[in-house]
Amino acid sequence: MLDDTDFRLLTRLQHDAKRTIKELAEDLGMTTTPIFERIKRMERDGVIEAYVALVNQEKVGRPLIVFCNVSMPDYTPDNIAEFEDHVRQMPDVLEAYHLAGTIDYQLKVVMSDIKEYANFLQQMARLPMIRVYSSSIALYAVKQSTVLPMPTQNKLS
Repeated sequence: MLDDTDFRLLTRLQHDAKRTIKELAEDLGMTTTPIFERIKRMERDGVIEAYVALVNQEKVGRPLIVFCNVSMPDYTPDNIAEFEDHVRQMPDVLEAYHLAGTIDYQLKVVMSDIKEYANFLQQMARLPMIRVYSSSIALYAVKQSTVLPMPTQNKLS
């Protein structure tokens, strides 16, 4: 069970996971040992899944974001499993969501340019169980975050 201190700690780690245990302890008014133990417990329990570096996609030549909406006319467990396995292996797909409604899946795809996206669509066309319903090209990000709000977030200064 997570308590208020865990949520406060998680919020700080989401904003800067490179902060030292000492800095976190000082910020939370605690000593280093309980902070270290809390972090290790949350890692062990799967609350903290990973630590990553957020990369500027424009600076690495991947500025184009496209939301690709996919439908599956023959919606069977085998087709679902095959498509999802295929998507998990596609490095250009950053996120994929199985949806309820007219669209079965929405993929967030990152590309270098529109020509590369056209090649991606040709790859998708080879998958017999789906059809691309529509594509939406992002002009720019209004908000982009990896920080999950915590139940005590409104209490933090």
